Amino acid sequence: MSTTGTPPPVDPEAAFGTSSPARHSPLPTTPDFDPVGADKIGLSPAEIDQFRELGFVIKRGLIPPDEFSPILDFWWQQPPATIANMVPNDPGTWVSPGRFWPGDNRWGLTDNWMGNQPWPGPDDPRPGASQGERVGRLPFKLTQDRAEDVWRWHGIGHDPDFVSVSSAHPRVLHMQEALLGGPVKRPRRNRGIYAVFPRDPLEPSSLLGPHIDDNPVELMGVIILDDIKPRGGGFTFFPGSAQALYPTSAQRLNWVATGQSTEAMEDIKTSIQPLEFTGKAGDVLFCHGLTVHSAGLQESDQIRMAAILDFNKVRERGHMRWTAAGKHDGPRINTDMDGLLTISNSEDDPADGFREVTVQWLSDSNEFVLDRSPPVEDMFHDWNLGQQELHGHIVDEPPWWEKYNLPLLPTGNIPRGGGGTPAVPLSSIADYESEGRWRVPLKANEWMKR
Repeated sequence: MSTTGTPPPVDPEAAFGTSSPARHSPLPTTPDFDPVGADKIGLSPAEIDQFRELGFVIKRGLIPPDEFSPILDFWWQQPPATIANMVPNDPGTWVSPGRFWPGDNRWGLTDNWMGNQPWPGPDDPRPGASQGERVGRLPFKLTQDRAEDVWRWHGIGHDPDFVSVSSAHPRVLHMQEALLGGPVKRPRRNRGIYAVFPRDPLEPSSLLGPHIDDNPVELMGVIILDDIKPRGGGFTFFPGSAQALYPTSAQRLNWVATGQSTEAMEDIKTSIQPLEFTGKAGDVLFCHGLTVHSAGLQESDQIRMAAILDFNKVRERGHMRWTAAGKHDGPRINTDMDGLLTISNSEDDPADGFREVTVQWLSDSNEFVLDRSPPVEDMFHDWNLGQQELHGHIVDEPPWWEKYNLPLLPTGNIPRGGGGTPAVPLSSIADYESEGRWRVPLKANEWMKR
């Protein structure tokens, strides 16, 4: 296996983008522009051509909406909805609910921070971190963005019932194999339900924020959970952007940005017409993992509800993307692709293993790919895209939390839709070498030897 060396560590919560705005306003993905075959499972020749050229395909009505309607009924029973007094059939109660949300919440969390402690708040003392250090994602991420309020229900992303009707739905798995080719890794979680609420008309207009996520995902998916009309906050993406970014990465299976990547991103934002994923409940967008995307422009009176999915082939995995909290006001420290974490803050004891270590648990893809080879001429050279018959080659690769014996799922009296991976002590996942160097043992591929 050829390699390109070990790139500098990157914060797992980071995204790759640039500060300049997108030049064009998005156009809706109305069905009249779909290639032949959009209403059928599988890939037509026209869809294959479109994916090769533009990196996306939309399948209309792929999932019957009644299969996930119980989850949406459950959505209305959650604290962000009940605290804001939102009523299912009263759109007037859906506008800017963030004014009712608490500034900080701990809904759906087990007392398992650093073993057996409550997840800390901003003002809580932190023996394993500086006070106020980033905790990471909570099961309910509530934000009041520039124009609209957003609720990202990450906790439902590992609910088995929801996974079975979304990222692991048989029709979705069929499309995953049709695009990527086998062996397909059966998804064990997704990023959950992202709800974008109608905004107060007195608030500023929405803006696009084009970026790509920094986790190793080969194929992304978005499921419309309730009908989305144009300017309804639909997932917005830049067709063909993956083809522009892929050759600029230092590696073909892990995103490693270079100077050329920044230039390509600037060109994408100025030259490519973005599209807003609109349609009916049950429509699914599949796009290459390096597709530049953004939250949509929400100018409607409806709640935009969508599920965000990650897909990968079964491959030999590299290390997890760990990040360690800063102590004594020192900086956060991230592991590199070799599982190395180096403490260089002079105020710290370099051998101190009682430091909070977390992962970006909302994603099903928290491990680097072991192969570090550079990009090849044909970015789809090992994809299927209609080249082979499908055989249902779906593999139950253990999820990252099982490989590293980490908590994630709700336990005890924590209800469905809760849970999440808390911080664990550095010494519980890494071995101290010397001079501030901690090494995480690689456990990613042990399951293949069983």
